[in-house]
Amino acid sequence: MKRLLLLVLIVSSTAFSQGIEFRKERYAEVLKMAKEQNKLVFIDIYTSWCGPCKHMADNIFPLPKVGEYYNTYFLNLQLDAEKSEDGKMVAKSFGVSAYPTFLFVNGDGELVYRFLGGKSEDMFIKEGEKAVEAFAALPELKKYTKEYEKGNREKEFLNRYFIVKDRSGLDCSDVLLDYFAQVDDARLLDSVHIPRIAKIAVFDQKLANRLVDAACKEAANPTKNKKEAVAVNKAVCTFLGACLQKTARADQEEFFEEVLALKDRLFKATGAKESATAASLGGGNIYVPSELSRLNYYSAKKKLDKFNRTFIDYMAALQKNYDETYKEKAAMREAMDAKLKAAKESGNEEEYESAKRLRAMMFAFSSIDDYYISTSMVENVERYEEIFEGEKDAAYRDRVAGWYVFLHRLSPSAKTAVYVADKLLALDKKELAIEVLALGLKEGSAASGVEEEDVKACQAKLDELK
Repeated sequence: MKRLLLLVLIVSSTAFSQGIEFRKERYAEVLKMAKEQNKLVFIDIYTSWCGPCKHMADNIFPLPKVGEYYNTYFLNLQLDAEKSEDGKMVAKSFGVSAYPTFLFVNGDGELVYRFLGGKSEDMFIKEGEKAVEAFAALPELKKYTKEYEKGNREKEFLNRYFIVKDRSGLDCSDVLLDYFAQVDDARLLDSVHIPRIAKIAVFDQKLANRLVDAACKEAANPTKNKKEAVAVNKAVCTFLGACLQKTARADQEEFFEEVLALKDRLFKATGAKESATAASLGGGNIYVPSELSRLNYYSAKKKLDKFNRTFIDYMAALQKNYDETYKEKAAMREAMDAKLKAAKESGNEEEYESAKRLRAMMFAFSSIDDYYISTSMVENVERYEEIFEGEKDAAYRDRVAGWYVFLHRLSPSAKTAVYVADKLLALDKKELAIEVLALGLKEGSAASGVEEEDVKACQAKLDELK
């Protein structure tokens, strides 16, 4: 008996040490099992090309502590959103559009909790704990939902309903739109409401204008608290970013343009600038240059005439700006290098390290923006080539080749040089391809993201063409 008990404990311990145990049954079968056991189904919705999905699968799911928690409280399932029939169905049913998305569904197939993105071990377990809490609170949520569907729109009820619904990680846009309709302008940006603004993912014309008006007014307040001002701008920008995405997907061009106009008004008032760096550091997609947002929208919705006009105008603007700022940037680089050299020669180690950090930070931010615009516009040149209906004569080839060369010059990189060179070779521009590869090696061997293999490939391609 003792030996049997020991064997059971060993098997149990081994199972937990292997991390999360994912079921092999079909989605419907796992739901049935969850209903019988009164458990939630944890679903990892992933794609084969998603880096964070792979990171979670390789580094977080196998951890013993994670496995112990998730195997105890959930039945676990992994579904490929693009290759599995169950995965396609579940992703569509729950509106999954970013990966990885993690769903917690009860035995009736009702969504109880969700979150997305890569997490650390502790954060991942905390999300599981939130799902367990949401499962326990599901009867309360259903009660509020039923009352809401009956038409209850009292402000205090909406406040309580939002708290319960938000606890389950569900979209609260509908409740918040009704709630904010009853909030005075004077209280729109108080400490309770700021975090709620960022949770609205639906464009409401009246509320959007009220929020931007309030944020602009706050920006002009000479006694404003800087920390609170940052929180306000982040919340409103998150809201506008969600609206921009929603209106583009729904092909609501009038509202899409209105969101961009609101963004321009907000940025002018707050002094914010369009920047891929700001977007990547938490500002969100609203910081992406508006013309790139338009090009993505026009391309996705096949508004080809508007795409062409916007593309050509924006490319001309980029080239003009480059010509106007190239000397200025070069002078700034020389000044920073001179300051760095003087600090080193002075022997003041603290001053030297400070100058080095400042130089690295300035050029890192600048290079991220240039790289983002460069690679995004290379994709748009490809799109222009795909949809071009005129004669692809010498003038056409010169124009397109000039764009590719300019975009590579905007952000020289050994990582992208071979790709651009191949585009130029397809246009019968061998000399320009050689020029791009040489520049990639000379000025782009140490660019952000470049690896040793990229430099070798660039050199090999150059040797091949010479």
